[in-house]
Amino acid sequence: MKTKRFLKWLIAIFVAINVYSLIPIASFYLKKSSPVKMVNGMVVEKLKGNTDPYFSFIVISDTGSGLFLNEASTLKLVSRINREDRFKKIPIDFVINVGDVTFRGRESHYENYMKIKEMIKFPVIDAIGNHDNDFDDGSRGLALFNKYCGAQEISFADRNAYFVVLDNKDGDLTEGQFKRLENELRNVQASYKHIFIFMHKPPFNPYQQAWYRVETNPWSYRFMKLCEKYNVNIVFSGHENISRVARFGSVTYIVCGGGGTVLIQPSSGGGFLNYIVVKVNRDYVDYEIRKVSPPIWEFFAYYMWKDLVYFVQGLLN
Repeated sequence: MKTKRFLKWLIAIFVAINVYSLIPIASFYLKKSSPVKMVNGMVVEKLKGNTDPYFSFIVISDTGSGLFLNEASTLKLVSRINREDRFKKIPIDFVINVGDVTFRGRESHYENYMKIKEMIKFPVIDAIGNHDNDFDDGSRGLALFNKYCGAQEISFADRNAYFVVLDNKDGDLTEGQFKRLENELRNVQASYKHIFIFMHKPPFNPYQQAWYRVETNPWSYRFMKLCEKYNVNIVFSGHENISRVARFGSVTYIVCGGGGTVLIQPSSGGGFLNYIVVKVNRDYVDYEIRKVSPPIWEFFAYYMWKDLVYFVQGLLN
């Protein structure tokens, strides 16, 4: 009898915890979006005038708003991001989302993403990803991105750092983009200590055993040599739904595709939810990858089984 009673209590507690973890996503769908949209250009304007020699910014990617599972995970990340300045030691200037902000680029998906942006206590800048351009023939997707997020490409300065957001949703860079980028990097060399570039698709493949090696493509090699030539500090990207850090020449490349979208790679291989906190202090740059656990109900519904399948495959192999 005691064992049965204990099991009943255990089940009741388990159910209660899972139901409680559903509250954020339930509240999210009841929330109405503000008619005021903070697009990229407006955020950049807010950064002007910052003068302190130290600051921080946060990078996420692949939130995939518009799908229930994605939004639930992103909300968990948002709750962690909003606690980053709790000690008030280093000002956090902005958050940048490196593309695939929506699940399939529909207007309802953008509206949901706007609600998520409003919940983040820091200004948000968005890059465009391939899924943000899925709707119709692409032109409609671009129009929606411009409406809800702003310009697809934007460059701006913040304190002693220069930031470049590129549009490579199609997988490479055009000749025109290369010319503009090189001119821009050449012109800012003497004025800024640090240069950061953001683009949705990475110029290298983070999967070691992948059959397709993006870094062997001409645009990729050219881009990485350009970054090395002009002393770029870090290139941030997403798309691959994995967390990976690599170094080519003198440049660090970070893939941070775990911003909420459902992940299929094992956690041990980088398939975990994450965001990145980057700290800049005069000529010093550091970053930390924040690993975030999914909501409890989502862990038991999906992520636990995903890693269990990979664990069993490892045993069998």
